[in-house]
Amino acid sequence: MKNQIYPWQTGQWANITKQYHDQTLPHAFLFNGLKGNGKLHFAKCLVEFLLCERKQGSQACGECKQCKLIYAQTHTDFRLTEPEEGSAVIKVDAIRSLVEFFTLSSLQGGSKITILCPAEALNHNAANALLKTLEEPAGQSIIILISHSAGKLLPTIRSRCQVVDFDTPNQQQAYEWLKSNLSRGGGAAPPEADIAALLSLSSNAPLRAKEYYEINALVENNLMLDEMASLLKNDSIVTTVSSRWDDDLFSLRLAWTIRWLELILKHKMTGETAGVQGQHGEKMISYLAEKCSEFQLLALYRESLNQYRLFLGSSNPNKTLGFEYLLHQWTKLMSSKGVQ
Repeated sequence: MKNQIYPWQTGQWANITKQYHDQTLPHAFLFNGLKGNGKLHFAKCLVEFLLCERKQGSQACGECKQCKLIYAQTHTDFRLTEPEEGSAVIKVDAIRSLVEFFTLSSLQGGSKITILCPAEALNHNAANALLKTLEEPAGQSIIILISHSAGKLLPTIRSRCQVVDFDTPNQQQAYEWLKSNLSRGGGAAPPEADIAALLSLSSNAPLRAKEYYEINALVENNLMLDEMASLLKNDSIVTTVSSRWDDDLFSLRLAWTIRWLELILKHKMTGETAGVQGQHGEKMISYLAEKCSEFQLLALYRESLNQYRLFLGSSNPNKTLGFEYLLHQWTKLMSSKGVQ
């Protein structure tokens, strides 16, 4: 097998490969879990296993014709369905094409498989078109839906799939994997504090943490924390900060501010400081946890999530105005009035 699943996915792999050997595989899976924990990689490994001609127990051989076609991305019985370039939505035409794909006979004599990622990107018409295929699958069809937020899917879609939950690895496992992967190629791994900060910023999702390292996200996140602290102390103005944050990283920036709120809320409600101590912005996070009420923090958290959904949707909202609105809500945390 050329591709190996990640260490925190062994339980899911054992269960699904057992289903295969017991001939009890469903025609549709829904892989659900936080973005950055390796669901798409797991799904591709599963496709390789299912299409392999010479399986070795619970592993693909990596050498047969089917495996080589998968590696070359030329296998005629497998299709990856994603939003078109420049779009955040999977449209109905893509699903109609997928339905046609499943109605045609297999050119390799086995199953026909698609990975659809992310499932919540389906627009209304596309979701309804997919539902018909899930209700009446053609031949040896296998549909693997990947979702970072399964609650956004139609209940009728979820109910027609076998749901497989992918939790993030425990802290030690995530740390060891990330440290090992960041030191590959002979280079030195980052300091332990940076690895811990990357995992905290990514909510312990190792693949996302690795991406953050590659784009030097810690530096940018720390700069944002400084800008937020300056704003809360009235040393800067909202329009200056929002204008700088309106760039190619805008969705990540908003995700990071949501993560800050999660840390503040956790500190406020449980006294937990593991994700705060020693981190950049520790003083600000601790101060807001002590000063603000749960109502204030939860209200801002809900507002931030609503803006995040708008940013990731298809309505193309004004990002600068969105940031300005949220930053004004942050400044209200410093007053007794709170978020309105």
